[in-house]
Amino acid sequence: MGGNSELKKAIDFFVRGEYYCSRQPASQLHEYDSIKHLAFGSNVGGRTDEFIVYNSNPAHVIDSINKLDIKKDYWLTVFSDEEPYTYVAEGYTIKSTEFLMILNLKSLSFETENKIIKFIKTEEEALRINLFFNKTVIDLKKLNDPNLHFYVGEENGNLVSHGSYALLDKTVYLNNVFTSKIHRGKGMAKALCRKMLIDAKQEGAVQSVLVSSQIGNPLYLKLGYRDVSKMWVFERKA
Repeated sequence: MGGNSELKKAIDFFVRGEYYCSRQPASQLHEYDSIKHLAFGSNVGGRTDEFIVYNSNPAHVIDSINKLDIKKDYWLTVFSDEEPYTYVAEGYTIKSTEFLMILNLKSLSFETENKIIKFIKTEEEALRINLFFNKTVIDLKKLNDPNLHFYVGEENGNLVSHGSYALLDKTVYLNNVFTSKIHRGKGMAKALCRKMLIDAKQEGAVQSVLVSSQIGNPLYLKLGYRDVSKMWVFERKA
């Protein structure tokens, strides 16, 4: 796993990418010492608030959050290679265990996969995708954001996968990568991610940072990413 300096930089990139992709009109990003607070102002992915911490005393973190008197359920993401049991003892529930990963794009070749991956440009296409997956895959208000890019993968004319990325200060943050269950294991997710990374590199990106699930971790390792730290995502009920 990476050192403290690399970890801090990777976390900063992750937070900025996560905030940029998920932000709503009322969203705000706050920092309290070593605590980063994403206050979305509305429900985003199951939470209205998320606190992100590393290398900080749990008692200080819990005390700082409690002073804010959050009235709704919130998430707490802790970067640590060892399970932070203290938070469980204080009433937090582990929601998931993920990995913060980084990739230097200098070694990325421009060879593309033999899959159909499309860059989404129009509202008509976005509406079709949202309807097909029965969820908001693409926020129409963000479709024309020059820093956000939305993609889908197709097989035999059917939509089978989707993903997006934010390009900020030469760092590409992959987000919302998904493949339908019946199409997994066929290389579609790999092709989708490679296409997004290649396009981002052509735009000037020099590195990529992302968060992977335990299931997705092997895929990103094959793409050349490496683990920087484990992420423990906790949920706290109001």
